[in-house]
Amino acid sequence: MIESLGKWIEWAKQNKQTAGIGLGLLLVGFILFNLQMYQYSETPEFCGTLCHEMDVHYASFMASPHHNKHVHNCHACHVGPGLKGFLHAKLSDGLHDTKEHLKGTFTDGRIIEVAEDSVPTINVNCYNCHSKAYTKDPTHISAVVKSTRKVSESIFKVLWCTDCHAGLVHPNMPGDLFKAYTELKKAHPQEKIEPIGTFQEAECLGCHKNVTPKVVKEWTNGLHAQRGVTCNGCHGNDHTVIKERHGHVPASTCAPCHEKAYNEFTQTKHAMGRTVVQLPHETVTTKQLSMYLCKDCHRFSLIKPWDENGVGCYGCHTGHAFSKAQALEAKACEECHIGGPDHAQLDMKENSHHGRYYAELRVKTGKSANCLTCHGPENTHNFEHFKLPEALKGI
Repeated sequence: MIESLGKWIEWAKQNKQTAGIGLGLLLVGFILFNLQMYQYSETPEFCGTLCHEMDVHYASFMASPHHNKHVHNCHACHVGPGLKGFLHAKLSDGLHDTKEHLKGTFTDGRIIEVAEDSVPTINVNCYNCHSKAYTKDPTHISAVVKSTRKVSESIFKVLWCTDCHAGLVHPNMPGDLFKAYTELKKAHPQEKIEPIGTFQEAECLGCHKNVTPKVVKEWTNGLHAQRGVTCNGCHGNDHTVIKERHGHVPASTCAPCHEKAYNEFTQTKHAMGRTVVQLPHETVTTKQLSMYLCKDCHRFSLIKPWDENGVGCYGCHTGHAFSKAQALEAKACEECHIGGPDHAQLDMKENSHHGRYYAELRVKTGKSANCLTCHGPENTHNFEHFKLPEALKGI
């Protein structure tokens, strides 16, 4: 070996020009080969076909709407901007995945997941692309940017795109969960199949962005999301319990954050109920009215198997927006207090008290009144604390 190398060196000294040309051609070939390899390494085929554990990722990307004229390869989502982003993807993620591949980590069929420190990179790329107009709803992006989620005690992080849009391109737990559920329902169309088990916030969002997209969007745009109140924070993480309650959350769950409102509301007849009939050994109240039509209005304090108090905030704060402005509107009260049975309480005829007060206040102040103008002074939730505005006193 050493003798052969010596002969080559001796030959190169005697044929410097030929050796120089050969070495130059070899160097050019090496550079061209590496350029070709680099270009190939930027393609989805390089990521998806060399390692068996990437098969499902490659197939799902090629079949995804995200494989289009704007997104040519894996790097569009997985590599951050600039040299720092490139080196992180190649030296951190690339070397880690190569090491795990050589160790045979994924030979048992497990799906390889993106590294935790690379998740922000993907979401920044989501934002960079979709903020350029590749979105049906531009306001959605600004809402997500403002939103927060609680990831550990007293620590808040920005809500990421992938929290809701899980399984959008590649399969993961939330995406797989929803797919498995829908396939099961297709196979047994006559059976009532409900998802059971305990789930994390990302799993809730990953499934419900398919099942109840309006709910997820309401929450994302609301103050609860911005302040880190998650699905599990209100509903708990046991889906069986959630289904038993039909998604309803007892007011006692809201109480720790809304203590003043809760304490005020629980002192009202809305929460305590009204006496319907007095029997010798029992008092029947509206808290027990579960009959058809009755419970549509007397829903604030109905006794339920999972909530003896029955107090619910959702009667006024409907949906997942929990809009204060919506709860302040007169129609929030009118739904129960106008129409329906003969004992409807809110009469707005011109000769009625409410009708005269409403007309007089509009004349004197130029503003339309709502129920809480008189029944919710000083932002109280005790609607029995009645107080007439100064403009109405004396009439």
